[in-house]
Amino acid sequence: MYKLHLRRTSCVEPPHYPHKDPILGLDLFLQYTRAFRSHTFLDFSTHIFVTHGKTFKCNVLGTPTFRTADPQVSKAVFATHASSFGLYPIAKHIWGNGIIVVDGERWNHGRALMWGSFEVVHLRNFERLERHVDVFMGLLPQEGETVDLMPLFQRLILDTSSEFIFVEAMGALQNSTFSTKFTDAFTYAQKGTANRAMLKRFKFLYRDEKWWAACKLITDYADEHVEKALQRLRDRKESDKGQLRLVDEASNPTLMAQDTQDKYTLRCHIISVFSPAHDGAAITLLNALVHLSRHPTVWRNLKSEILPTQLEPLNYELLNSCKYLTHVLKETHRLTPIVTLNQRHCLTTATLPTGGGPTRTTPLLIPRGSNIDINYRAMMRDPDFWGPDANVFVLERWDTIRPGWEYTPFGGGPRSCPGRRLVFTECAYMLVRLLRAFGGSECRDGVGEWREEMRMTFQGRNGCLVGLVR
Repeated sequence: MYKLHLRRTSCVEPPHYPHKDPILGLDLFLQYTRAFRSHTFLDFSTHIFVTHGKTFKCNVLGTPTFRTADPQVSKAVFATHASSFGLYPIAKHIWGNGIIVVDGERWNHGRALMWGSFEVVHLRNFERLERHVDVFMGLLPQEGETVDLMPLFQRLILDTSSEFIFVEAMGALQNSTFSTKFTDAFTYAQKGTANRAMLKRFKFLYRDEKWWAACKLITDYADEHVEKALQRLRDRKESDKGQLRLVDEASNPTLMAQDTQDKYTLRCHIISVFSPAHDGAAITLLNALVHLSRHPTVWRNLKSEILPTQLEPLNYELLNSCKYLTHVLKETHRLTPIVTLNQRHCLTTATLPTGGGPTRTTPLLIPRGSNIDINYRAMMRDPDFWGPDANVFVLERWDTIRPGWEYTPFGGGPRSCPGRRLVFTECAYMLVRLLRAFGGSECRDGVGEWREEMRMTFQGRNGCLVGLVR
């Protein structure tokens, strides 16, 4: 049937990976596993496109899989042919039927319900940020002593994101016992989910009681806050019985759901909002400071841009007007994206306009039941588009370059991350506060290169050891 489709559509298969094991593809799977364990997964999964081309077909544990770093194939999968592709079920233990893991009408409904949480009107309210950042700034050494910013950033963003989503901050900056347990559980749950994702159809082989316990702690915490929010609504005796809207009176909407008071569904939605809100800002801040500490000239240039605003109150418009600051965050996302891979499962056989044949320019047939993996990192480091300095932190490129699907740190198409503006706002605010307080950031980790820690997202393995000098 597949070969018949090829003939009927004039599609041409892309080159195949030269497997030694043609049945399960264990040879390639073991290479990825070794790279995963040695913290070189990102470089390995990027370099493979140099060897085998921007689109190739392989066997992943018995499932035909297309791997691509072609922006036009990415555009077809996530935009023009998006209805033909769905999510591979790997993470329902945390997100249940939340927007992160569902397709079709469930996804459309969930998207509509949670979109309001990320409206600009809520991002303009800096009171929440200011309170927590004031505490964070008080924890920083003032005389240039070496400090690891990674745990501090994690605690800061845990407080801001938990208040944004759950109304109540978790108290991480005060070193509350529960916040430490929650952070450990959240990290472990994501690592375990990443392991399950690699196992694909054999994910049932992942047996780890600690992972189950971590998932339960997260969902129990969300359940507790769903119950509190429902109780607040009952206490207010809302007149609109057809709509459930959980709102923090003084701040941002933390949960909006229509046409349901089902606690399980509400839990899934708020965890689906919390995950990107927490991970996105924490990892971006960490990566930005890693880059800035290695590029003192960039810090000085940023300082020059921010200095004229020293006495102005920070607001959404001011942050968006800082061109060089925006370039820093864009280049941080390009070199060290939060999410580097995105996987889709083909629901109905699709003919993509490009990606096939030896030149990868003829139509590409993706048969029903196969998978396709899009590598964002490889696309955002492709020298064909970004130039010979594609692997270098260069802000000046953003003065002239105008990428399309070559640059998708938050995905593209209708399923792009709704929290991208929240991530920009929180990170820009935090960086400006640091720039106003310190004259420089010195790298003190003694490590030449950034190395990854793989979860469902990627963060720096070596933390962020710096000296903040006046």
